[in-house]
Amino acid sequence: MRIRSLTVVWALFALLSISTGRAWAQAVCPDEEALSQMLINERAAVISEVAPPAPGTVLHPVQRIPRDHFGLVGNPPLTASDLGALVYPNADSSERASLLEGLTFFTAEQTAATGRGGPSNQPNCLGCHTNSGEAVSGLVDTVSPASRAARSSPTNFEFTGQGRAADDNDAIGNTGRTAAFTIFGDTCARSAGDPPCQGPAPINPGAFDALARAGLFGTVQHTRPSLISCPADPIPSFSIDSNLAGLDPADGWMNDWRASSGFRRTVAERAAPPYIGRGLIEAVPNADILALADPNDDQGEQVGVNATNPNPFGDATPRMGRFGLRAQGPQLVVFIAVGGQEEVGATSLVRPAENDFSTATARPECFDGRPEPDICLSTVVSTRSLIRMVAPPEFGDTLSQLLQLPDPSAPQRPNSRAEIVQRGAKLFGVVLVAFANRMVPGRFPEGGDGRNPHAINDDPSSTRCASCHTPVQRTGTSPANVGARHLSNVWAPMFADLLLHDMPVVNAERIAPTPRNPLSVLRLGSNSFDLSRNFGEDALPNQGIAQAAEFRTTPLMGLGVIGAPFLHDGRVYLSTDTARTAPASTVTANRRSANLPLVVRTADDALLAATELHDLPAPRPGCPVPPAGSDGLVRVGDVVYGTVEQATDDICPPLDSPRRGESRESIRRFRNLTRADQRAVIEFMKEL
Repeated sequence: MRIRSLTVVWALFALLSISTGRAWAQAVCPDEEALSQMLINERAAVISEVAPPAPGTVLHPVQRIPRDHFGLVGNPPLTASDLGALVYPNADSSERASLLEGLTFFTAEQTAATGRGGPSNQPNCLGCHTNSGEAVSGLVDTVSPASRAARSSPTNFEFTGQGRAADDNDAIGNTGRTAAFTIFGDTCARSAGDPPCQGPAPINPGAFDALARAGLFGTVQHTRPSLISCPADPIPSFSIDSNLAGLDPADGWMNDWRASSGFRRTVAERAAPPYIGRGLIEAVPNADILALADPNDDQGEQVGVNATNPNPFGDATPRMGRFGLRAQGPQLVVFIAVGGQEEVGATSLVRPAENDFSTATARPECFDGRPEPDICLSTVVSTRSLIRMVAPPEFGDTLSQLLQLPDPSAPQRPNSRAEIVQRGAKLFGVVLVAFANRMVPGRFPEGGDGRNPHAINDDPSSTRCASCHTPVQRTGTSPANVGARHLSNVWAPMFADLLLHDMPVVNAERIAPTPRNPLSVLRLGSNSFDLSRNFGEDALPNQGIAQAAEFRTTPLMGLGVIGAPFLHDGRVYLSTDTARTAPASTVTANRRSANLPLVVRTADDALLAATELHDLPAPRPGCPVPPAGSDGLVRVGDVVYGTVEQATDDICPPLDSPRRGESRESIRRFRNLTRADQRAVIEFMKEL
C-alpha cells in the first residue's frame, strides 16, 4: 500500500481571527488575551511537529501510576485529592494546581445556567467516560478521564434515530444503552473520476456532506438537550434530505442505497477512549511514526500511513494527525474545544458558536441565552493539561516481576502464571528483554542493547500483533506548557504505531443507511446479541484522509485495568448491568475448530472477542449468517445481504479477500494457535 500524503483537513476554527479585546471576555476571563497569544504562538511554532531526541540524549522509562490505585477516585466532580490516581506520581503542587480548573470542567455537571446546550449529548465531559461505573470485578470501578465510553447493549437506531437518547438497556423494544455518540450525513458514493454528486452544492466522489443546514442539523446527533424547550435531534428522513430525493426506503437496497444524485446516507457511532497517555502520544516524533509504515506491504499487513487533518488554526500547511479514532487531529486542543462544544454545548473563543450556529432561525429555542463564549480559554488550556498529564498505570504483578528478572525470557515453571504471561508476550510479538530494558529504570545498557527499539520480535511463531500495536515508542521534547518534564525523552509502553489501517468490511452493512439492528441469537444455551463484524462506513471522511474502514491503531495503555467496551464504537461490551441477561456474542476460531460460539461474560471473553473482530469470521461451516426470510433473502432491518449464499460470501469471504483488512495475517496466526496459547496472549494483554 502506498504511503498517503500527510494531509490535515480540519479547518474547524481559526484562532488567528480571535478578538482578544472584548470587554465581556476580559471581565469574565482575565487571562483570555495572554492565552490567545499562547495558542497563536503554538501555531507559529508548529507544536504538532515533534523532532526526535538529539543524538546522545539519555532516555528513561516513563513514570507509571501504581496499579493498585490507578483510576480509583471519588464521586464527581473530582477534586485535587483525586489527582494522585490519575497523573504522574512526581507531578509537583504547581503542576497539579494548573489541572484543577480542567478537572472541574471535565467532571462537574453543566447546566443551561453555566452554558450547557441547547443540543448536546452529555451533561459533562465525564458523561462519555463512564464504563468503569459498571465494570466487572477486577477492573477500575470509579469513573474519571481514564475511563472509556460505557455500553451495556447494542444501539437500536429505530428508536435513537428519532432523537431518543440511548439510555435503556432494552435493545429490542427500546433504544439500547450506550454513551457512544452518533454521527450522520451523506456520502457521494460515486467512484473516483465520476462526476460530482449534485446536492445543494456539488460534492466530489468519496466526499461527505455533513448536512449542517436548516432542518437537517448534521453531523452529530444530539439526543440529551439541556433546555426543556429544545427537542432532540432526529436523523433526517430521506424525504426532507434533497440529496436523497426519490430514494425509497422500502427498496433502496436494490440500488445499493444510492439516490439518483449519487448520494448515500451513512450513520455511525463513536465511543470515547480512555484518556491515558495522551501527552505521550503528542510527543512521539513524527519521523518515528512515518518509519513504522509498511508502504510496500512487505510484512503482509498492508500498512499505509494516513496522517490527517488543515490544521485547526487556519494554517494551510499539511500536518500529521495522531489524535482521534481516525487520526484526524494534529493537536489535543482540537478535541478539547470541539468536544466540549459538540458534546456538552460549551463554547469558547476557540469554538465560539453554539451547535446550531448554521440553523439559528430554525431552532431559536435551542440557544441558552448566555453571551458566548460559555467557558474561558483558561478552562480549555487547563483541560488540555489534564488530558496530557493522565499517566499510564504500572503493569500487572506478573509482568512487572518478569521485567525485574535478570533475563525476563528465561524459562519459567510450565503453566505457572509467569510462564503463561511470558508465552503470551512472545506470541503477541514482544521481546521481553528489550521491553524490560526500556521499562525498568536504570536497566538500559550504556552502549545500547542492540535489540529492536520498539521491542518487537521477529519470531515466526508470533502472531505479529506487535507489528501494529507497537510495544514501545520513544518521545522527543513535549510541547506541553505544563508537565513537559514527565513527557519528554521517555520510553512509553504505547502498544500502538499511531497509523491508520484497513479493518474488515461487510459490504451489505457498509452501504446500509443505518447500522444493523440489534440481532438476538442463541449461543451457548442463552440469548445474546450478535456483534457486527463490519467496520466499513463513510462517516466524516472530510475530517481527514481516513476512508471507509480505516482506523488508527488504538493504544493499549491501561487495557487490563479499564476493560471493555472495546473498538471504535464500543461494540464489544461487558457491563455488570447485562453480562448475564443480554451479553454480546460472536464466533471465534482456534487451531482445532472454526466459528465456535463466544459469549462475552468475562474480561477474558471481551478481549478475545475484540481480537477476533480484527478479521471477518473463518470461511468454514458455522459462518454467523442471520436467518433468511420467507422471500429467501437475509436481512436485518435496512441491511440486506441477499441470498444465504451471498450473505455467507459477504460475512465469511475467502481468506485472501481484501475485505478482511490489514489484520488478516495476524488473525490467521492467532486462529492457528491452540486455545491455551490464545489464552496466554489474553493473559499478557490483561497485564497492560
